[in-house]
Amino acid sequence: MIVLLEPSHWQSSERLSLLPTLPVGFSLVPAEYPPIQSIRVQFTKCENENGFTIASSNKDGTMKVQNNSIIISCDGFYLISLKGYFSQELSLSLQYRKGREPLFSLSKVRTVDFVTVAHLAFKDIVYLNVSTHSTTCEDIQVNGGELTLIHQNPGGFCA
Repeated sequence: MIVLLEPSHWQSSERLSLLPTLPVGFSLVPAEYPPIQSIRVQFTKCENENGFTIASSNKDGTMKVQNNSIIISCDGFYLISLKGYFSQELSLSLQYRKGREPLFSLSKVRTVDFVTVAHLAFKDIVYLNVSTHSTTCEDIQVNGGELTLIHQNPGGFCA
């Protein structure tokens, strides 16, 4: 038979004696998860050789921009958002791995407001591909160009 007493009736020494004895190195406090991988970048200008130049606008982000691409260091599902308004029509695609179909591709657009969830893996790189129809890339102006990635299932493989 088990008798439960209200905690207010316990003496402090009785409360401590009810805690389980754990081996050295173990704790009742759960291990902390690594920070959630995320980044928000802005793209504001276009250069013929590099496409849109992206720059991180989120100092709290845990992901990195390298060579005009976002580096994926953790496997898993990512919420991806891309927004922007362009001064001229263009074709735009969001790439993540060479030899694979893009995450999305739009042709002859002046605006983009796209949200998806995609599985990305360590060593993938996310970047924008742009082509213009009647002008050079440098002539295109962008308003509100923003790309956001947020890892949805932390705890998997991370490098």
